[in-house]
Amino acid sequence: MPETIFIKPAPGLVVRDPKTKEALPPEGARKEKSTHWLRRKAAGDVEFLPLPKPAKPAKPADAAAAKE
Repeated sequence: MPETIFIKPAPGLVVRDPKTKEALPPEGARKEKSTHWLRRKAAGDVEFLPLPKPAKPAKPADAAAAKE
């Protein structure tokens, strides 16, 4: 399974994903680690950030009521 990284563009820059040609959102995005992103980091175009923890799904209200 490929390694996933979380990256965001350096302040003031627009960096495009080489596969989708879409600009990375300023808040960052999960991407598959590749030599492209490693080169962009070395050039100072992007910043690698810790992966955000996935949000826990909310429990449905009717499931909680069914337990009572």
